[in-house]
Amino acid sequence: MVPLCGCTQSAEKKALGLDDCLVVASKSLINGDTVITCDFSLVKDTIDFPLSNIMSDLEMIKLENSDSALVSRYHTFVSENYMGVYTMENEYKLFDRQGNFLCEIGRKGQGPGEYMFLYDSQIDEKNNRIYLMPWMQKKILVYNLQGKFLSDIPLPEFVPKARFNINTNKQIATIMILPFKGQNNYVVWQQDFQGNILQRISSEYFALEPDYGNEVISYRNTQNIDFYLAGWPDKQDTLYYYMGNENRLKPVFTFTATEPFSHWYIDLPDHVITIIAQQERMDENGQFYAPVPKQFIVDKRTLKGAYIKPVIDQLGGISIPSRVLYQDGYFIANMYPHELKDGLGKIIRNTENNLSEQKLPNIKTLYEDIDEEGNNYILIGKLKSVK
Repeated sequence: MVPLCGCTQSAEKKALGLDDCLVVASKSLINGDTVITCDFSLVKDTIDFPLSNIMSDLEMIKLENSDSALVSRYHTFVSENYMGVYTMENEYKLFDRQGNFLCEIGRKGQGPGEYMFLYDSQIDEKNNRIYLMPWMQKKILVYNLQGKFLSDIPLPEFVPKARFNINTNKQIATIMILPFKGQNNYVVWQQDFQGNILQRISSEYFALEPDYGNEVISYRNTQNIDFYLAGWPDKQDTLYYYMGNENRLKPVFTFTATEPFSHWYIDLPDHVITIIAQQERMDENGQFYAPVPKQFIVDKRTLKGAYIKPVIDQLGGISIPSRVLYQDGYFIANMYPHELKDGLGKIIRNTENNLSEQKLPNIKTLYEDIDEEGNNYILIGKLKSVK
């Protein structure tokens, strides 16, 4: 593990920041709820956005290089002392925060404690639990941190895709699903660990035509339970909080635009990022790749906003990879070693980025230490609230 302090650019060249941008949103009171509405036509500025604005010092963790520890750069979940990585092809792999491989959680299959594909995960290290949500199932799988399967939490109906938030001590699970028309009665509910529904919200308004290309999103970055359905066709929709004490969905953020576009929201402590989906493209070798999505940010307090090019200033200002997560209060980037080395190499070769003479040797050392044939690196930053 390598803790990294800020390696920022020279103050002599002050870049445009979010506070210098236009107000692009307004607040309105709708049925007693304060809702932020972004006017997409007002988003004009494009800025480099140092991620130190929203997260504390970065950790760069090299994963163990054994055959059993090898991972792809797919879903990565982080808690205080653990990291979980899974792909569509492989089992869920658990690491400690030093990058040591600990164990696999569950197995591919259809037996007890087994799964085919996973959609969500929650690490509850205080209670020695890991919860896994498979695709197309009627149960959540429960394991301990040593990889032992403990039990199922039955769900009251079949769910195509689902996110969840579990309170182990109270034995209450909040379930948020992608509801299919004619198949799912509820879109959000709370239940006990025996599968009994405690309270629920009808899927009538939210149900979509059956299509596994749609997504249900909840990033758990604040004390609120965020909920959003990213569906086709494109539409101008809303980010909600599920208010368990009132059993309702509270609208918190939306936008207006001349034409709707495919997107999803990331709820952060002080900001909302809107990701504009990009189609896969083909490179010069005929290989398809996912470009870094276009995105814009709105400050919840000042209502200022801009298109952003997020850069990891603790690493000299390298661009973020196409797949990153803001999940469970962390910024998380799971990077192939050659990908990270290429990014650092560009920083070193770029004589205009004005890295200080004290910081450049640190970047060079990181660059030289990367083994391109080794396992992945996980970049982790704790999201912060500064307002």
